[in-house]
Amino acid sequence: MVKGAQKQMVVVKINDSEVFEEAYFMLRRGAGGARMDMLAEANRIVEESGVGVKKKRRISVRAIMIAIASFFTGGALGALIVGLVAIMS
Repeated sequence: MVKGAQKQMVVVKINDSEVFEEAYFMLRRGAGGARMDMLAEANRIVEESGVGVKKKRRISVRAIMIAIASFFTGGALGALIVGLVAIMS
């Protein structure tokens, strides 16, 4: 048993993560400061590590152009089919 060993810990709850629920931070000896400063530093570390952050996907210009081309190609083919059906009947 170790006598006189005392550590202070900050627990940060992570709500947005599908993987992690909480993060535990052990404070360094002599690391004083207000509680809010410690929580801000813990949150900064969590944010920089990318844990619990869902990155937004950017749609590329190429994907948009392909979608637009597909839309117009489908419309043209649909009009062609309707025209052929009208001519045949």
